[in-house]
Amino acid sequence: MFLYLSMVAIVPVLYAVFYKNEHRDRIILAVVCSMMFILLALRKPFSDVISYQRAYNSFKGISLREVLKDFHLIKTSSFGEMEWGYSFLCWLFVTLGVPFQVFFAVESAFCVFCVYDFIRRNSVNIPLSIALIIGLGAFDYMFIVIRQSMAFGFLLLSVESIKKRNLPVFLLFVLAAMMIHRTATLFLLVYPLSYLPITRLNVAIFSCASLLIFPLYPLLEKQVVGRIMVLFSKEIYMLDVSFEFSELILVIVLIVVVLMIFPDFSKKSDVKTQTIFWAFLISLPIQAVTCYLSILGRLSTLMYLPFASVAIPNLLETNENKKLVRVLEILFYVAVFAYYAFCLYYDKRILEIVPYRLFFID
Repeated sequence: MFLYLSMVAIVPVLYAVFYKNEHRDRIILAVVCSMMFILLALRKPFSDVISYQRAYNSFKGISLREVLKDFHLIKTSSFGEMEWGYSFLCWLFVTLGVPFQVFFAVESAFCVFCVYDFIRRNSVNIPLSIALIIGLGAFDYMFIVIRQSMAFGFLLLSVESIKKRNLPVFLLFVLAAMMIHRTATLFLLVYPLSYLPITRLNVAIFSCASLLIFPLYPLLEKQVVGRIMVLFSKEIYMLDVSFEFSELILVIVLIVVVLMIFPDFSKKSDVKTQTIFWAFLISLPIQAVTCYLSILGRLSTLMYLPFASVAIPNLLETNENKKLVRVLEILFYVAVFAYYAFCLYYDKRILEIVPYRLFFID
């Protein structure tokens, strides 16, 4: 547990050590991302990763012709019930004689690089952003949710194309993500939402509509949620639907409330801020459904909530009272550290990543 917490705890330590260094923020980001990669790459396979390992090894002896013949754009292939894009990557690495642990390390490097690049390009407070992206849960899911983690990486890369209003490139990134994990399809909503100004009224309407899912879910279950789950071949999860309140939805709501009170909305938000904020807010309706359909917790925590890591500091920075902004940033850091410790201690994400085990030690 303390190994994971150290990645968040080391942020203020590095900040103090490199306080006068002009490259301080980049150093902090590089050090913490390196720690993330090392922990991911050296982790002993467990939980879902064992199934991924079996599926990976099953590609031995399979020809390129067989793999190409099984091509599907976003549907699962016949090899391990995985999307074709991920199946092709497995086949390619197996054919090159790469062991699964090395493949997992390469995948981890890709995911961590995408996090590094996204925060470096977009955050006005890099130390807080890297602490938030870890503490809010994205890093934990990277240990076991391999395909969604890779898809998430492509979605992070797609943000640059939205900022430049390059729709074809955006669609290519999302298509690549969809071929790794179909749930990335939902990210297509972010492009039109990026045109929507961030105002208190717009945020309030979106948030209230999202929270209406609680009383309306029984009406939406068959006609909307059920059909979407069938579309993604996940209808089996509809057999175990029951309400279970999650503290994460309170965390998201609290973040939204803070971001409705303190930013200066008299300043027009740019495309970058709008893109990242609305991508984050998509986590709210998903998390509302997660209270009934727990499997979707992976989707909200890994693919949309991480955008809060940049939305929070960037929006707070619009406030002219910089002393207040610094206080709020410190409070966010303390809160996310406490929340991460809480989630690890009680295994709230049911990932069983504690204790940490190295792959080369039995």
